Amino acid sequence: MKDDQLYNVTPRQQSRAFAAWYGVQVGACWVASFGLSMWSLREPFAGNFALLVGLCSIPLAVILMRDFNKRIAPLTLRRAWHMSWMLFLCAALITAAAQYVYFAYLDGGQLARSYGEVLTNPDYQPMLEKLLPGQDLNAMANEFTLMISNTSPSQMTMQLLFWNVLIATVFAIPTTFFSFARQNNTSK
Repeated sequence: MKDDQLYNVTPRQQSRAFAAWYGVQVGACWVASFGLSMWSLREPFAGNFALLVGLCSIPLAVILMRDFNKRIAPLTLRRAWHMSWMLFLCAALITAAAQYVYFAYLDGGQLARSYGEVLTNPDYQPMLEKLLPGQDLNAMANEFTLMISNTSPSQMTMQLLFWNVLIATVFAIPTTFFSFARQNNTSK
C-alpha cells in the first residue's frame, strides 16, 4: 500500500471510526449503569446511581462529538445524526455483551429471587392488590419468578438488546442536535 493511500480516509470512514471509539466509551457508562442496577437488587440505593450514570452517557456523547466537530471535521446535521446513532448502537452492543456475561455466568438466579422477594413482600401486598384486584398474587409471583428463571441468558440478552437499541435511537436525537448546534455557533 502506498503512503498516500494510507492517509486518504474519507469523512464517512473517519466518522465511523470515531463513532466506534466513542461508542466504547459510552458503552462503558452503560455497562457501569447496568452493573449498578444489578447491584441495586441487593442494595437499593445503587439504583439511583445506575440511573445517573446511564443518563450521563448523553452529555459524554455530546462532549465527544463536539470535540470531533471542533478538532477533526465539521459535522453536518446528517453526518452528526449518523455518527451519534452509530456511537449509541456500538454502546448498545457492548452493553449486550456485558449483559450476556452477567446473566450466563454471574447472576446465579439473583434477578429471579429479587423479583420474587418484591412480589411476595407483605409491604407491597396492598398496592399489588389494588393494581391487580381479584388475582392470586402468590400464584402470579411464583409464575413470574419461574418464567424469569427459565429464560436463557441469550433470550434475556436479546430482549434487553431490543430496548438498548431503542434507547440508542432516542439518545441519538438530542446528541445530534447538541453536537450539531456547536458547529453553527462556531462558524459565526
